[in-house]
Amino acid sequence: MAPSLIASYFLQQNTTGTATLTTASFTPANGEVIIVKLGTWDTGNAMSAPTGGGQTYASRLIVAPGGFKEWCGIYTATISGSPGAMTISSSPPVSGRYSMVVERWSSATLDTTPATNSGGTVVGVSSAAASTLTTTAANSVISWVCTDVNSTDPVTRAFLGSGTEDGLRDGHSGANGVEYFGYQPVASAGATSFGLSAPTTMSWSIAGIEIKDATSVDATITPAAVAATAAVPAPAVSVSATVSPAAVAATAAVPAPRSVRP
Repeated sequence: MAPSLIASYFLQQNTTGTATLTTASFTPANGEVIIVKLGTWDTGNAMSAPTGGGQTYASRLIVAPGGFKEWCGIYTATISGSPGAMTISSSPPVSGRYSMVVERWSSATLDTTPATNSGGTVVGVSSAAASTLTTTAANSVISWVCTDVNSTDPVTRAFLGSGTEDGLRDGHSGANGVEYFGYQPVASAGATSFGLSAPTTMSWSIAGIEIKDATSVDATITPAAVAATAAVPAPAVSVSATVSPAAVAATAAVPAPRSVRP
């Protein structure tokens, strides 16, 4: 059973500003996996670590290539402590254009160090925003964010791997950057391409993370391995080859010698 998306919240500042991005109020259950994906139009304008609900948000990927590029990042949390109604917020350090998606996943888990991938084009090189992440379990989901400093019109956008869009800040008019947010299912563990196949004239940065099925098991400790270990019987007590059961029986059949009277 793959992770299930309960809800996602897209927020943006698509005119220059400093407003804090804050989700609508929601009431999560303990164990929900929270993915916070952020993007800005400027590599030097890093969004703050998310806050909300008394939860701890771990930084998983920050892509800040420098120069004339956009910035993106991913944070995660697993809900604990029954926080009740809560919101999640993030703010920019300076005025800019930026966006955020918060996803809530059930039937999901994160490794202590989740499988991740990030990358991007060099300045002056254009292509579709796509990279490869090696997932570690079957029935996972890759959740990702990418940014395009070329501000290519996203009207032709197409997603790899039956991907689903859950946010788009479209600043292509006026060359104010474009940020894409999406996720895609991955049936089998292994190297998987994620992101977009179009448009092909992007100068991009991308970050992706694996969300695992909650029932997945560490590949080094599989149910088959456990069962095989349990099936090994305790070692039997060995019998010396020099004292065989037949020899013992033959010895027992020899009567004790009788005494002879004179």
